[in-house]
Amino acid sequence: MSRGIDHVIHLVRNLEAAAATYEKLGFLVGPRNKHPFGTHNRIVQLDGSYIEILEVAEPEKIQGKGGPVSFAHFHRDFLARNGEGLSGLVLSSADANADKAIFDKAGFGGFPVFDFGRMGKRPDGSEAELAFSLAFLREPDSSDAMTFVCQHKRPENFWFRELQAHPTGAARVSAAIFTADSPTDQQYFFQTWTGIRDPRSTSLGVTFETPLGPVQVTEPRPFEDALGFMPPVAKGLRFSAACFAGDAAKLRAAVAKSGLSAQERNGRLAIHVHGTVLAFEAGTTGQPG
Repeated sequence: MSRGIDHVIHLVRNLEAAAATYEKLGFLVGPRNKHPFGTHNRIVQLDGSYIEILEVAEPEKIQGKGGPVSFAHFHRDFLARNGEGLSGLVLSSADANADKAIFDKAGFGGFPVFDFGRMGKRPDGSEAELAFSLAFLREPDSSDAMTFVCQHKRPENFWFRELQAHPTGAARVSAAIFTADSPTDQQYFFQTWTGIRDPRSTSLGVTFETPLGPVQVTEPRPFEDALGFMPPVAKGLRFSAACFAGDAAKLRAAVAKSGLSAQERNGRLAIHVHGTVLAFEAGTTGQPG
């Protein structure tokens, strides 16, 4: 079974400042949520996927040495090494324990399933209990990309159409773009993670067409040609850009009104903000350029 894009993680130093940037770009941004392990987030909910704007707000709560898939430790250390940026991509899971077994067998797992919960808010302001199970996998040579799958245990308390009515008509994550010096070397890892055995190869790299948007791996130079910005330098994989689809005129107006400098390439408007590239394109499903 293939796994679609569940959410992108955008790690920032100042959660409120980053939320204000997303609001300038025409997104509805949810209230602050707190994790018990020191990170806080604000959510931009889309149709079947979302953006997690994340801050390491209470580093004193991060205890011990952690490990390569410790959420709080990873993000604290990522911020120290790299500053702000897209720190991870999360795919959807129907059964985190079953996915763990697949990842373990392929040689990319070996990590325990992480179960946790927190309180969230419904559109009417009332509180709702949320619960998640996370199954991690790791590409061994990629220390700056967090990759896992998420099973929503209480989806009825998470997804609400009212929270997806963005002024720009933004519908979903239309592409998640990773960079690597040799994308084909990462193919087996992505096949294991996405569950897609037959990716599409183009001059830009390798694309895995998930049920909720394509995940693409490309070299740095084609990335720059396609989006107008150089990706971050990294060993192995780096999550370098997230693309969003919506109403073309509204997207263009929102980017122009934001005052942020934009590059227009291949039908996309791309900006570099809070350490990463965000791109906007017309339509509801979008394809990588």
